[in-house]
Parts: sequence; structure tokens; C-alpha cells
Amino acid sequence: MTTASAGQVAAKCFGVLGDPVAHSRSPAMHAAAFAALGLPHRYLAFHVAPERLAEAVRGARALGFGGLNLTVPHKQAALALCDDLGPEARRIGAVNTLVFAGGAIVGHNTDGRGFAAAVRELSSNHVLKKAMVLGSGGAARAVVDAIAGELLGPGGHVLWVSRDPAALAAELPAGGPVVAAGWDAVGGGAAVDLLVNCTTVGMAHGPTDYPVPTTALVAGLAPGARVVDIVYPRPAGGLLDLAEAAGALVQDGLEMLLWQGVFAEALWLGRSLGPEVVAAMRAALR
Repeated sequence: MTTASAGQVAAKCFGVLGDPVAHSRSPAMHAAAFAALGLPHRYLAFHVAPERLAEAVRGARALGFGGLNLTVPHKQAALALCDDLGPEARRIGAVNTLVFAGGAIVGHNTDGRGFAAAVRELSSNHVLKKAMVLGSGGAARAVVDAIAGELLGPGGHVLWVSRDPAALAAELPAGGPVVAAGWDAVGGGAAVDLLVNCTTVGMAHGPTDYPVPTTALVAGLAPGARVVDIVYPRPAGGLLDLAEAAGALVQDGLEMLLWQGVFAEALWLGRSLGPEVVAAMRAALR
């Protein structure tokens, strides 16, 4: 990192910590944003194993990083490393963005807002009655929070599917719009008009199959349903291909990645990003 002369901005380093992380397109996206803003900053991807997360975060703070993103599997573990939390991170129970402010580590979550913005781009006039979210990690928690708080229509509900529904149910308020369920609930009840995969199925070096056949997921969709797989790039022959063939509107994880990145960078820079910057970030993901 370099020191700025009078009137110049000092170059700072930013990055994303994950395991795996080689597939991440965040470096290209944020590099495009910094270039569009005329800033000398750099953004890098760092492979960090779970047992090294604490020292990696504290080391980045000590080195003067401007901030960090967190991806699988660090979003929940990072909570314990934060000196303070933004309201979304506190409510969701997961962190995807760290801001280093005056020596403190402040954790935020921009995944939920990013997901909501991405889904609205897919279809903005869709009245959501029943959503199904697969997985129980940090991204799933943000997605469920966004659906319940921003996207659900009157009387709608969210079926949150995981391998341990009892543990999820213990966290949820009774009588709320979110209901925990096991994989045996897939295909039962009313048809789903929003299905979101938040598992690692289809991710590089991740599992290739769900606990139920992918055809069972698609068979439970309502006509004109939306299907979002937050994994990227889109796996050939996977959930999105089958859902699209069945008439669903589909979207992979690049749009959510874009918008969570827009909101994260706004936190780091203390300013909103204009449409030309968002356009540059989007182009870098293609």
C-alpha cells in the first residue's frame, strides 16, 4: 500500500476470505468499481481455512486494510471477532462485510439487501406467497431475512429447509412467517413461487446432489415461479437449467454478488455508488 501525497487518496487493500475462494469474481468486480471511481485501491481473494480466520481478520486490521468480505464458511464464525455489529448482521446472525473503524472491527451483512435487489431485477411485480429456501448457513439466513422482511406478500410464508430443522425451529419466533422443515417436506403442500438454493451444491469442490432429486424440487414449483441459485457460475444441467425448461424465471448468484458488493463498498467508502459504477461492476462479472 502506498502513501498519498497532498490531495491524493491513499491506496488501501480490501479482500474476501473464503474456503474455497479461487472461484470468486469479487476481485474483478471491485477492481472495476475502484477504476470507475478513480481510486487506487486493490481487492484480493485470500484462501483462509476456518481455524485461521481469527488471525487473518486481525492481521488484515493490523495491516491497515480498508475492509473485508467473508464467504463460505466464515459468515457465522466471524460474529465472535467483531467489536460491534450493524443491525442486519445482528438480526441475521451472520456477517459478510467487515469495516475497520478506528481500530474496531464492525460486522455488517449486505447479503440480504443484495438478494432482495437481485430478485427484484428478475421480476419486480411478483406477489410472493410461498418461498422455499434450501440450506442453513450464513447466506441462507440473510436470504430468509430478506424474503420475510421485504419480499413476502400478505399471508405468505417461507419454508426453510435444512438437515436439522429442530435447531432452526428453536431460533424462530412462534407464529411467524418462517417455518423450519426437513428435506422430506420438499414437494409437499402448496406450490412454491420462489425457490432459493443456499446450499453448496454445484459449487466448485462442493457436493453435486441435493438430499432429494433435483426433479422433485422443480416439480413443486408454481407456474411462472422464480428460482435463484446463489452458486455461481451456473452449473450446466443443474437446478436452473431444469427449472428454466419447466417455465420458471431463473437467476444464478452473480446478481446477488453484484448487489451485496455494491452495498459493501458503500460501507467501506462511506458513500453510495452511482449507476455508472454499478454498471462497471456488472460488466466485470460477465
